[in-house]
Amino acid sequence: MSLSLERYIQAAPNPQSAAIRMERLCAEAGVEQRLLRMQDPLRKDLISIISLSNFLFNFLVRHPDAIALIGTPPRPDERELANLRNPDDLRLYKYQELLKITWMDVSGLCDYREVLAALSKLAIDVVRQTLRLALPADHYQTFTQSLSVMALGKLGAYELNYSSDIDLIFVCVNPDKSLEEYQSLQKLLFDCIRVITQTLEEKTADGFLYRVDLKLRPWGKSGPLCMAIDDTEHYYAVSSVPWERFAWIRARLIAGSEFLGNDLLLRMRPFVYKRSLSTDDLNKFIAIKSEMSDARKRRGHWNVKVGEGGIRDIEFFIQMLQLANGAGHKQLQTNGTIAALSVLRETGHITVAEEQEVLTSYMFLRRLENRLQIIDERQIHDLPDERDKRLVLARSLAVNGDSDAEVLDNFEDTLITHRSIAKKYFDRILPGEQTG
Repeated sequence: MSLSLERYIQAAPNPQSAAIRMERLCAEAGVEQRLLRMQDPLRKDLISIISLSNFLFNFLVRHPDAIALIGTPPRPDERELANLRNPDDLRLYKYQELLKITWMDVSGLCDYREVLAALSKLAIDVVRQTLRLALPADHYQTFTQSLSVMALGKLGAYELNYSSDIDLIFVCVNPDKSLEEYQSLQKLLFDCIRVITQTLEEKTADGFLYRVDLKLRPWGKSGPLCMAIDDTEHYYAVSSVPWERFAWIRARLIAGSEFLGNDLLLRMRPFVYKRSLSTDDLNKFIAIKSEMSDARKRRGHWNVKVGEGGIRDIEFFIQMLQLANGAGHKQLQTNGTIAALSVLRETGHITVAEEQEVLTSYMFLRRLENRLQIIDERQIHDLPDERDKRLVLARSLAVNGDSDAEVLDNFEDTLITHRSIAKKYFDRILPGEQTG
């Protein structure tokens, strides 16, 4: 193995894994020649990726030609997407794009917001292509004209993780024909939704597209797979479930009828952004905060998403300010967490220093979350206790130190700093409630 590669192997997040995997990868035909043609920084990035990510290493063993994608920014080509012929082609496309995005992430050459946006754009492209590939042409036309696909959660915020479930809600047109004809349309749409979700979730040797979560729809698992827009509006108009308002802050139309989806978003604004918060509203929000605090005490490992000083703390702070002030400041009616933080500063709800402090901590926690998920493409949020696993995480985040012990100490200090900031803002919102 060349001295150049040896140097990069030792600098990888997991040098032992990097050495074994580079030897395995080089056993594939043509790989050594590709490595010789790569620029040194790209070799370094490739070694870092395979030392960190099990699923991307396995992908490269199956598809060694994809090494050529390292160093290529993800720029989806509509013609390339249109030429995909089946879900297998789409799965291959997804992992090729994920490899490009991971290079963006590992190389550190871009603002991390670009990584989150690229992951989100990829998921939306995949959902749209799944509709086209999984449905017969006549069903596809009916589906896209009669129904809108709404994304909530991280995808709605355009801040997706490497292994997020995608939270989807389907809304269809109002009945304008006979009851029998409308029931026939609904049955067709239900069947289409089932086919789409099965296609997205199907696992093969090349992986899967996306896990789909439909539980955020009205009445959750017991509710219909889609409802008419008037029925959907009525459901939320009388809803007393406070978390549904938080969920719809991040709603985004991603496929289907644009007219129907945009109409729904307009109708939902009075539900999400009330002109004033009643005592009942505040009590419900306080109850949510208390539940979040109580849930932490029942956990073992620290959880980067819902643990004390985790991602949810910052999101709760930002979304509470959006709910409380969004009716009077239309700019706050944005579905992105990072975008909302910027608007909160512009509207005077937080200072420039506060914006920067919250943003820095939020981005660190999101990078840590993705480092956990990039290993096996699993929805992992618990920080491991094992020293060697934490060291790999620390090195993957470019934490500095003259020894492994110093790297770990610096990582722990950095984590404590950002957790403390997240908790500080969580405690600051609804301050009358003691969270313990």
